[in-house]
Amino acid sequence: MLSFSSKAAYDHVAIWLSGLCLLHCLAVPVALLLAPGIAEYLVGSETQVHWLLLGLAVPISIIALQRGYRRSKSYFTLLLGFGGLSLMFLGVVHLFGKTAEVALTAMGATLVMGAHMRNMLNHNH
Repeated sequence: MLSFSSKAAYDHVAIWLSGLCLLHCLAVPVALLLAPGIAEYLVGSETQVHWLLLGLAVPISIIALQRGYRRSKSYFTLLLGFGGLSLMFLGVVHLFGKTAEVALTAMGATLVMGAHMRNMLNHNH
């Protein structure tokens, strides 16, 4: 059982959320290619899902990255995490157009996941 009093608990949750986001980002385009009408009906709006996942990822990641920084003092891990969250945000606000949303979100989720994995590794050493 995962206890939120555990120092790595937020990292675990953040990794799962990042993985879910990445899975979503990769699965939806495939579904859209295979069945455009059905996929759009089932998913609704791609942007709505990204806003929801970003809304979950930001507070959990900030808590986990802050705790990890206090332990390891790793600026690189902070940069990786906040860089990933920034890419996710840039994707969802369509700064580079709607077509870049999935790519930016997937890259951002991957960076955030890497930051939380680094936090966990730093915690274990």
